[in-house]
Amino acid sequence: MSKYYLIMDIGGTKTTGALFTEDGKIVDDYTYVSKSPTFEGKEAVYQNTRGVLDHIVERFQVDLKDVLGIGVGCPGPLDSRKGIIIHAPLMRWKNFPLVERLSHDFQLPVALDNDGNLGALAEQRCGVAKGLDNVMYMTVSTGCGGGLVINGEIYHGKHDGAGEVGHMSIDPEGLDCPCGGKGCFELYASGTAMNRRMREDMAAGKKSMVFELAQHDPKKIEGRLLTEAAEKGDTYALAFFKQQAYYLGVGISNLFNLYDPEVLVLGGGVTKAKAFYHDEMMRVIRSRCLQPVEDDSIRYSVMNDRVVLYGAYHLIKDKLNH
Repeated sequence: MSKYYLIMDIGGTKTTGALFTEDGKIVDDYTYVSKSPTFEGKEAVYQNTRGVLDHIVERFQVDLKDVLGIGVGCPGPLDSRKGIIIHAPLMRWKNFPLVERLSHDFQLPVALDNDGNLGALAEQRCGVAKGLDNVMYMTVSTGCGGGLVINGEIYHGKHDGAGEVGHMSIDPEGLDCPCGGKGCFELYASGTAMNRRMREDMAAGKKSMVFELAQHDPKKIEGRLLTEAAEKGDTYALAFFKQQAYYLGVGISNLFNLYDPEVLVLGGGVTKAKAFYHDEMMRVIRSRCLQPVEDDSIRYSVMNDRVVLYGAYHLIKDKLNH
């Protein structure tokens, strides 16, 4: 009789579920995505979360007796040991006992961890850093999140706070961050930061194909247009990516100087445009790192939106096998 794992990636705007086989394959290559009822209250969000798993169970007509456990990825801050979401403003979750609730409703063991940590675990176990002991993962998208695997295990730190790469300061007198800090890395290097800079440049009267493609509407500014303009040789777009390479290079060089990982894996939407910044980013990194950074020390994720799902699978599997 086949055995399975229920796997879920809970995000601020959407929640994704899948059924995994014992050996780590997504059944029928099927994932179910449900829009999160953001701001509708903690119970509404929980019921939506539970509903994702219910949908997977019903679609595959799987008997819960054949499910070994549930693996869950979620944004932090959270307490992975106690299974509590400490604070998730979009979900209205504060000290929410997610593992306890899911365990009660499905009568199954549940494992929970930060989505950045699970990205690192997935890349180390079955991704582009498979088999290496010391791996960092960083996603460059809405923000800059991250995770660490040291000696083959997720490194959590004392308060489950390790890997918050987006909130290291790269400019002590820089922009104010909602976290309370100044000059945080994600205020300069994330996709959100890129969109903000483009809107500022357009308002300042700079000329670019990017702004023409957006019909000079700030709401239409997005990274896809920047990439399109760069592909057509737009001077502004190419210079913008060079600046982006600088910001990424400064932040990543700090990570290499601090952790000296075997590999740092980059994921997230911004990496789709890597052709326009990778070489310059590597130049900046090498100019700032004490140790040599080889060409294959930085790799790009190929799991895309599924990296947290794969990490959650390995998380629950490890928990049950220990």
